Amino acid sequence: MNEEFADVQYAQIREYKYVQWFNEVQYNGKTLSESERKEFISVDDTIAQYSEGLPLMISILEDTKEQHDEYHEIDRTVVPVYLFVVITMIDSMVSGKYFILADRDYDRRFMRGKLFVILNEGFKKLYGFNMMSHKKSEWERLHLIMKHFPEVINRQYQELTSLLEKQSQTSSCGKMNVIMRPILTQKNYINQDKKRLLKAK
Repeated sequence: MNEEFADVQYAQIREYKYVQWFNEVQYNGKTLSESERKEFISVDDTIAQYSEGLPLMISILEDTKEQHDEYHEIDRTVVPVYLFVVITMIDSMVSGKYFILADRDYDRRFMRGKLFVILNEGFKKLYGFNMMSHKKSEWERLHLIMKHFPEVINRQYQELTSLLEKQSQTSSCGKMNVIMRPILTQKNYINQDKKRLLKAK
């Protein structure tokens, strides 16, 4: 496949600085301001936007089952990772919203526990907490196909890998929360790149 697309001219891909999304914000014991509260609970449009795309992603996976060329092999790697990140993000946004809206102590404790599980189980599957879990992670699956993408995508993948590795060594709470947006941005770049390959083909 590399030889087949050797002459493809890629549109410029913006170098995205992911480190800003890894700067941890501590809210323990803090009363949210009105603007912060509004930001945390005003997620319905975002949830709807990403939810609407899920059937399309599932349909793409179904369509690639009988396709065994390298292009569709990439699809079968990228799309499940994208689906996993989006679904985990939606779950965390819903839990976070109802945690903020909860007006009883039990409800707050319950939603906080749900959010903690979603974020930590999500990070464990995405990147892993140690070498053993990392070898089985979604991130490692992406590593196997990065050779098919241009240097700019690989540089950003390496930057994210370094940031995720540092994050895996910090306290477990909130790992997935800080990396949702940069992962989605990287997946969008990969998907755009695949579309260019398809058009060239």
